[in-house]
Amino acid sequence: MENSTGMNALRNCALFCSLLFIPRLTSAPRNAPQPAWIATWAASPQPTAPDPRKPLLNIEDQTVRERVRVSIGGAQICIRLSNEYGSAPLLVGSATVAVPSDSTSVRPGSIHTVTFGGSNSVTIPAGAPVLSDPVAFP
Repeated sequence: MENSTGMNALRNCALFCSLLFIPRLTSAPRNAPQPAWIATWAASPQPTAPDPRKPLLNIEDQTVRERVRVSIGGAQICIRLSNEYGSAPLLVGSATVAVPSDSTSVRPGSIHTVTFGGSNSVTIPAGAPVLSDPVAFP
């Protein structure tokens, strides 16, 4: 028995993953096109068995923090979230990025909201990824 549409989406979707992008650092002329984005960290989307006892399939109304180590610096980042193995839309209520201060917390004042098409939340269609708006995050 499904207890909510959100739980159904979470059970039927793959774990979403993040792909962090930064703009390529180049000395392009002032009127040149925007620099290309390059990947600096990634995790592959993977299908999962819909077992409701698995903790990451029961994350409705909870915060999930994923720490990443970037290999290249830049002034902006974009986040890619995936529902590519999902069979139902996946609602992400909000997302932020921050600088860690230790293994369990973030540096005060470093939290930045991630938006998707100007909105704080995004519904990722089944079988699709979504890319965030650029975030100023040196």
